[in-house]
Amino acid sequence: MSFVEHLIIGGGISGCVMARHLAKRQLDFKLIEAQATLGGRIQSTEQGLDLGPTWFWPHQHSVKAILAELNIGVFEQYTHGDYVYQAGPNSPIQRERNQEEMLSHRIEGGMGAVITALTSPLPQERISLNSPARHITKRDDVWQVQLTNGDELSCDHLWLALPPRKVAPLFLAADDCILSDALVSHLQAQQTWMSAQAKFVTVYDKPFWRDAGLSGQGFSRVGPMVEINDACGIDAYSGADVSDDTKESPAALFGFIGIPAINRQSLDEQTMIGACVTQLGKLFGEAALSPTSTHYVDWASNRFIASSADISEPSQHAHFDQTRFKTELKDLKLGLIGSEFSQTEPGYIAGAIDHVNDQSLEL
Repeated sequence: MSFVEHLIIGGGISGCVMARHLAKRQLDFKLIEAQATLGGRIQSTEQGLDLGPTWFWPHQHSVKAILAELNIGVFEQYTHGDYVYQAGPNSPIQRERNQEEMLSHRIEGGMGAVITALTSPLPQERISLNSPARHITKRDDVWQVQLTNGDELSCDHLWLALPPRKVAPLFLAADDCILSDALVSHLQAQQTWMSAQAKFVTVYDKPFWRDAGLSGQGFSRVGPMVEINDACGIDAYSGADVSDDTKESPAALFGFIGIPAINRQSLDEQTMIGACVTQLGKLFGEAALSPTSTHYVDWASNRFIASSADISEPSQHAHFDQTRFKTELKDLKLGLIGSEFSQTEPGYIAGAIDHVNDQSLEL
């Protein structure tokens, strides 16, 4: 059984920020991630197109601070021009003037650039991918974590950078659950924000909608996408050819799928992609029917992120009562550091960073 002082389970933004804190303090740690890549719900293509979180906002100072520390550039979400709207299947496409909107920011190279910058300086032997945990227990005041491949890890301090509904099963799978019934029940009640969402991104040779005076924003009661936005990179204004996959800032649109997750289970990926491209053609014209590439991700199908309860419920933020369980968690040397555990902005990247920064003060 391999022992480390600090073990982090989960390689999303929370786990990566905590690993950075531990490394800065030269503490003994290991980070394990169930999937083949780090990032969790943060996933960007090689061109910097975000398939998960896309924006952050001016009031989220922790995000701005870490981006400055990592020397990562930002730019404003493009909203100049009119938006389009379709009220029904037989309704004409309406074009309306954009009103003043809340300013949102995006990250150069996509959100994935943050994960890369956080983890590149870390000793790679401290990170293990494709390492799902099977169950967690505690013996003689030492945490014991068994992985699905049969390996076992032990530690003094355990940090779980996982959604609440993915935390509870790891303890319940052990012969003796070390957590109180109240804490288990509370974990099971917390929804994972946006975990049942699906997203579509399509790439073009140039941002033709901008030339037509459109913002790239669209809304629809027909679907399959209910909201569409400009997804261009910071230097996509030139209209240069982006067929080269190495270009970092393509011209692109992205949309949120409005079909409920439970209904998407019966639809194959190519059917969804075809329907999304057809919809873009109706909203933005013939040029939208000829993308250079498309990307579709259904987060509800990811077993490491979404639970059956997430899929069946209306979308909502978690409300974890940190005060209620503070003593129990402290006595156990257990840190719950996923974004949903944030007391400020649960589910958001800012909430994850805020919460991990607060937890790191107790190291």
